[in-house]
Amino acid sequence: MGVQKISYDNSACWPVSGARMKSKSDNLYILLKTQETKIHQKRFQCEYCFYLCAMEEKLKFILEESSKLFMRYGIRSMSMDDVARQLGISKKTLYQYFADKKELVQSVMKYHVDQTNNSFHGMKETPGNAIDILLRVGQILIEQMGQMNPSVTYNLSKYYPEAFKTLMDYKRGQVLDHIERNLQQGIKEGLYRKDMNTRVIAYFYLIRMDQFMSMEPDDEKMKNTSSAEILTELFIYHVRGIVNPKGLEYLESKLVKELRNKKSK
Repeated sequence: MGVQKISYDNSACWPVSGARMKSKSDNLYILLKTQETKIHQKRFQCEYCFYLCAMEEKLKFILEESSKLFMRYGIRSMSMDDVARQLGISKKTLYQYFADKKELVQSVMKYHVDQTNNSFHGMKETPGNAIDILLRVGQILIEQMGQMNPSVTYNLSKYYPEAFKTLMDYKRGQVLDHIERNLQQGIKEGLYRKDMNTRVIAYFYLIRMDQFMSMEPDDEKMKNTSSAEILTELFIYHVRGIVNPKGLEYLESKLVKELRNKKSK
């Protein structure tokens, strides 16, 4: 009696007789084993998906909280040990995601750029004119940068040039375009002055913001002024310089309304 030849069906990883199986029980067995294999594969895919989702959520948490720490205390002053301790995770966990602090800083910067860009794009979906959008942008900037440590920009430029380049490329590209598009929109809506070079004005505003981010006031009175207050004044100064009489009237009504809302809270 010869040895029976064994082959493997491509749709399932289990042996099937080389002879053709004709009985209903054999066909049912094949069907059940195929379904069982598919269930195992799907279960593995789901478990792997949950694992990836958990990893992604942990990474997002690390990036968000690290960004807050850098903004508050500066980048240079925070070691990987400090970051892990402040986040309540082990240093081993931190190094599972990032090889060193340089990689962490670069990843935080990319995440910050992506989040800011998503906020800008989200504003296109919300109703309002150019001044409404500009006020919402100003609020985001004041919230993000109002508590920023003055050393952040200097730390980036001197010790983390790759992360600094990521930030500057974004600002000189997409942020500049966002500002100019708002200027063009305001002109079309009859709220901004027509006699201005939109690219030049957008660039000037960006330069002012860069100067604010890198300055440490020597004047005693300025030292007692919060970053949020300086940013607010800079923002209002910019808006007043680009609006026409119609836009100024609308701006004043919005500012008065917001001031009343703050006082009523």
